[in-house]
Amino acid sequence: MKRKGPLSITGEKELALCTCGQSRYWPLCDASHHTLGGGGPEIIQLDETRTYLLCQCQRTKTPPYCDGSHDPT
Repeated sequence: MKRKGPLSITGEKELALCTCGQSRYWPLCDASHHTLGGGGPEIIQLDETRTYLLCQCQRTKTPPYCDGSHDPT
């Protein structure tokens, strides 16, 4: 499934980001690495009053945040 645009996150204090590429909900970790073998997640701290745009297309130069490098079509 091709994802379009960034994933918008608001109201979270921290997120677990997938580092193994096995998550069905990439860029968020769904703990697939526990059953398929792979590294654990990267935990990032967030300001819950801000909105963050997380890249879903893997084209960003500022991971895990979207920098607009995705194809808008």
